[in-house]
Amino acid sequence: MHRRAIILVLALALAACGGPSGTVTTATGGTAVLDCTGHKTAAKTPPKRVVALTTSVLEMLFWLGVGDRVVGIGTPPKPGTFPRQFDAAVQKLPKLAGPYKPGGYQPVPREKLLAANPDFVVGGFSSNFDAAGATSQKELDSAGIPSYLALSTSCSKVTTTARTGLDLVYRDLDNLGKIFGITARADALKAGMKAKTDAVTGKLSGVSPLSVFPFEYDEGTQTPYAPGNRQAVNAVITLAGGKNIFADLDKAYQKVSWETVAQRNPSVILLIVYDKGHPAETDADFAAAEKFVRGFAPLAATDAVRTGRFARLVYEEGSNGGVRNADAVVSLAHQLHPRQVA
Repeated sequence: MHRRAIILVLALALAACGGPSGTVTTATGGTAVLDCTGHKTAAKTPPKRVVALTTSVLEMLFWLGVGDRVVGIGTPPKPGTFPRQFDAAVQKLPKLAGPYKPGGYQPVPREKLLAANPDFVVGGFSSNFDAAGATSQKELDSAGIPSYLALSTSCSKVTTTARTGLDLVYRDLDNLGKIFGITARADALKAGMKAKTDAVTGKLSGVSPLSVFPFEYDEGTQTPYAPGNRQAVNAVITLAGGKNIFADLDKAYQKVSWETVAQRNPSVILLIVYDKGHPAETDADFAAAEKFVRGFAPLAATDAVRTGRFARLVYEEGSNGGVRNADAVVSLAHQLHPRQVA
């Protein structure tokens, strides 16, 4: 369907109903899957023109080997922050939204999304479809464009218990594998991830977990934005032989006080920063985060600061749900339990 036709269909649907009124996907037949919200995604044939609204799902598409079908991306990843084998191709993709700034997500405008003439749209956060100015899944349905909201990074509707494993990543790989007709590739990725995490958990059998505070430094230092047990990094910490000090928080994130962090007395502080694209810049950000924590009076009496126990993960590996979560488990396990995980 051409751009003008898509826009006309969408406009007529909104004019007739005063807004989207149904969730019935117009593309019928083929393999259907349910996404984060229970939205049914079905396509007669594997998608050929894909728009990825956020970097976590964009990366998953490249791991699945269908990155060449992406015709537009939302928030562009900074050069050097993607796996090396994909980065050059990703930087050439049409960018439909501005760069991400902490606390300032910018959705892809409807006009730009439809102008890309997609036959499939995939998002990783509910805001990709629900933020002001974004195109909702219902609107895409009305235009005959299938869409999928991933489960593995920030899906509250399916995350009804604590995340202690990578099962939601595996479900996304399964679902996207079915949509694109590449189930063997999805199975191979899952097997590789499981081999890495099984090797770690096997070595840590019987080892007492260390209490860990995951500190997302780039989100600000005035009030910590604590990941709870519904966030992907909770699973990474658990599999790596740690216990998130906010594992009792049944949310993906919640602002907490520094006094609360101190009272929970972490044995290790996990420093999480966004990948800056160059190792030296990322290392400098980690160093700044550690310097802040070491010199921050409210945390001075915690075991982590007294003993100098700090670990490091970039957000893109440990907090975004995806294939690299398995690598994050291996990396963090080496940092938490170097003797057991050699």
